[in-house]
Amino acid sequence: MYDVSMVLISQDSTLASVVQEVVARTPGIRLERVQDHDEACDRVASQGAALVLSHLTPGGPVAGLTRLLSTLEATGRGVPVLVLSDEYHAKQALALHRLGVADYLSRPLDLGRLGYLIDILTLARRRGAARPESVAPIPQPQMAVIPGDESFLFLAGGRMGEMIEQIRRVAPQDTTILLGGETGSGKTRLAGVIHRLSPRRDKPLLTVNCGALAANLIESEMFGHVKGAFTGADTNRIGKFTEVGRGTLFLDEIDSLPPVLQAKLLRAVEDRVFEPVGSNKTQPLQARLISASNRPLDQEVASGRFRADLYYRLNVVAFNLPPLRERVEGIPHLATSFLAEFGRRTGRLGLTIAPEALRALEAHSWPGNIRELRNVIERAVALSDGPSIQLEDLPDAFRDPGPTITLKLEPPPSQSTLAASKDEVERVQITAALVRNGNNRLRAAAELGISRMTLYKKLHKFGLIAS
Repeated sequence: MYDVSMVLISQDSTLASVVQEVVARTPGIRLERVQDHDEACDRVASQGAALVLSHLTPGGPVAGLTRLLSTLEATGRGVPVLVLSDEYHAKQALALHRLGVADYLSRPLDLGRLGYLIDILTLARRRGAARPESVAPIPQPQMAVIPGDESFLFLAGGRMGEMIEQIRRVAPQDTTILLGGETGSGKTRLAGVIHRLSPRRDKPLLTVNCGALAANLIESEMFGHVKGAFTGADTNRIGKFTEVGRGTLFLDEIDSLPPVLQAKLLRAVEDRVFEPVGSNKTQPLQARLISASNRPLDQEVASGRFRADLYYRLNVVAFNLPPLRERVEGIPHLATSFLAEFGRRTGRLGLTIAPEALRALEAHSWPGNIRELRNVIERAVALSDGPSIQLEDLPDAFRDPGPTITLKLEPPPSQSTLAASKDEVERVQITAALVRNGNNRLRAAAELGISRMTLYKKLHKFGLIAS
């Protein structure tokens, strides 16, 4: 039986009991309680730990926590620290995140989320204690801290730090927000995060999918209708704009909204009023608006398919989520999170990902982004029968090496310009690197000292990818 330890720094017996109950649900962990950060430093230095939980009281000093973080960083132990605060303070959460805290929770504690974080933050240590020879070397995640949201890992990878700080600053305000990005990149999740970080968190979050319904149905879905407004309107109906009250209204696929409804939405956004279909009675719009588009709205405006005045009203603050193929370093964290989620659902705690399977995930282009990755992991968990997800548990596309690239050994034709000669040298070097690495783009890019996306663009430039 393998076992790893977790250290709780707290003088609160009630909190210690609650944490112990949560820890008991994750096999392979023992909880040790200490009274202060100095004692925790000594404990971790002498015996190690998989995770440290630090309890912060109102007005309590944070010098001990700062000293602990510095000590852990200086010793290179890589032990994650999770803060449990009696009160939530946004500035404190941000400051601690910058110091290296893995996440920040406040009372009343969300025990489900606490259990999730304990599971995911100790997973690598528990794997190492159980099967050190077979576990994929997944690093401790440098997580985007979104207090109050258990789905924060969807922001893993890439240079997301600036966006995360902007989200924290904007979420508590009533600013209208526009979200962009490809299908499956996390726009709906981000809308949920913004809502939960706002003062409206105890009010409804309602979604109108503008691309899923016909024009007349979208209008009724948004604004409601009165009896007799159109054929089939046998009763009055309350629309989402009324039902949401003072909550948050998420308008998804706003780029699909028909022109006639764009005009009606513009009035609602500008004047904060609307009328149900078939009614002359004006109703107030009290909700905060968050919109999302799968296509760049500025291009839709340029093409004449979207109203410029509505675009400028919706685009007060914009966040564009990059596709997963541009955030490859976040794939191990996301995959591990989804693996823990589906492992808990199926009663198979401790599932791991074989190194070969993880490399295949990193090499995939992910046209469906995070949604596709989640579905792939769910499928793999359903099909696998061992303690680790293997390459054969992934769909066939992940076992296909991709388009064959043949290295031409004949000398290149005479070039007339220096730029053309440089391109030919790059083409030969890239082709040779791919051949040496069995056509694995991730390893070839590492050998060439460039990013995978840079390699991908050059493959297109030199015509090395089949259409």
